[in-house]
Amino acid sequence: MSPSASESFYRLLFDNTLDGLAYCQMLFDRQNNPIDFVYLKVNKNFAKLTGLKAVEGKKVTAVIPGIRTSNPELFEIYGRVALTGKPERFETYVAPLSRWFLVSVSCLKKGTFVAIFQNITDRKRIEKDLMDAKIAAQNVLEDLSAEKSKVEAAQAKEEAILLAIGDGLLVTDEKGQIIRINKTAEGLLGRKSADLVGKIFSEEVSMTDEKGGPISPAERPINLALAASTTTTTTTTTTTGPVYYYVRNDQTKFPAAMVVTPVILGDKVIGAVEVFRDITREKEIDQAKSEFISLASHQLKTPPTTIKLLTERLLEKRVGILTEKQREYFNDIRSANQRMIDLVNALLNVSRIELGAFTIQVDEKDAGAIVQSVLDESQSAADKKGLSVKTILPAEKVKLRLDESLFRMVINNLVTNAISYTAAGGAIEVRGETRKKGERLGGKLLADNYFVVTVSDTGYGIPEDQQGRVFTKFFRADNARAKQTDGTGLGLYIVKSVLEHCGGLIWLTSRENEGSTFYAAIPLTGMKARAGV
Repeated sequence: MSPSASESFYRLLFDNTLDGLAYCQMLFDRQNNPIDFVYLKVNKNFAKLTGLKAVEGKKVTAVIPGIRTSNPELFEIYGRVALTGKPERFETYVAPLSRWFLVSVSCLKKGTFVAIFQNITDRKRIEKDLMDAKIAAQNVLEDLSAEKSKVEAAQAKEEAILLAIGDGLLVTDEKGQIIRINKTAEGLLGRKSADLVGKIFSEEVSMTDEKGGPISPAERPINLALAASTTTTTTTTTTTGPVYYYVRNDQTKFPAAMVVTPVILGDKVIGAVEVFRDITREKEIDQAKSEFISLASHQLKTPPTTIKLLTERLLEKRVGILTEKQREYFNDIRSANQRMIDLVNALLNVSRIELGAFTIQVDEKDAGAIVQSVLDESQSAADKKGLSVKTILPAEKVKLRLDESLFRMVINNLVTNAISYTAAGGAIEVRGETRKKGERLGGKLLADNYFVVTVSDTGYGIPEDQQGRVFTKFFRADNARAKQTDGTGLGLYIVKSVLEHCGGLIWLTSRENEGSTFYAAIPLTGMKARAGV
């Protein structure tokens, strides 16, 4: 390997190691006592693990004021290694940085050292928590042994309080048999404790979904918690999550929000605790809110439509010739009014989703032709920004059972976003293709055969820490808001809701300042034709 190739290799290794790495010059006084050190080279992960930036060429005492007082052992160890050449490994807490580090230090040439380190703050915190928990457990055992009678009295008191809490509470063993139920739960379920204790909860109390369909025992939250050994939280105040209803003996029912926690002794699940409450009122309020948004949106839709019609007539010179300034003002009115129409339509779509008012009506359509039609309609917007649009669609027709209006809505949202959030002169690529079950696309393993529409752009991208919220209502990434003030944050929420309710998928890959790729997948069996989307 040539010297330049060798240098490139080691530089690549230096920059790409996952640990932090610093090459430093040790500074000594006349008696060879270490007094400071200078950062000569640091790798990319140095700043990420320490929080320190632009340190090369600087002394550590300047970069981290107070470190000589807080960590004198660093100077002793680094000085010893720089003089003797013997490597050492140690853990240390750097108080000015509030971080723990595991450090391996070695010497390349006398007077210098290389420190390779990991941030172990989380591990040390866990160790401390475990030690605290161990000490607490030991204290509890000692208290139990020394004051058995007091603990029993306290236990009886706590049990009385537990059974009297305002939410419904029941406890089961590992088989799902009820061993305890409080008075609130008795009242909510319309059953007495004597009738339920010792019986399988899922067999004694029925549970249904919002349409009255039975929830199987395996899908019951308490059985899921017993099987998975994890806490299960179910909130039914939103229309996007599961809606569970408890059914009383008289066949009346109520929606319940519940938290189910497994009781674990050692590595074994010995039971579960469920706390639940009646959220009928919350459901009514949520329903009223959605109905109000729907009503308000419908009422808001008429005036902008009228304004649009009248503005178009004025611009078409039906009432006379306009001056340039008048035409400019009317174009501004038309643009602002169109944004209002888009917002109202988005709110209407959201209210339809949340009220279950979407009905999927499928017919056999050419998926590629619909995608091309959407692109044709969007071409003028792309041209205005000087964006190049590349289209790759199947040469042959791809016949799918689709609701064309909903499919167009999905593709239009993705293409419009790509245009809006790509700077002038950028590029967009839209690809439509069939993909088979078991293939991997965009980091996702496909569990079925799909027609996938991929929309890629060279735009602003989405910060990694915000990608998990991309498909939630009203979300807009920080960088997108800064560069593109218009937008409701509803488009991708609508896309996800429509696709999920018709059997499709939506996911993305993105890098900030490099662009985004969205994948919309429809099963080759077509959209599922069912009401209540």
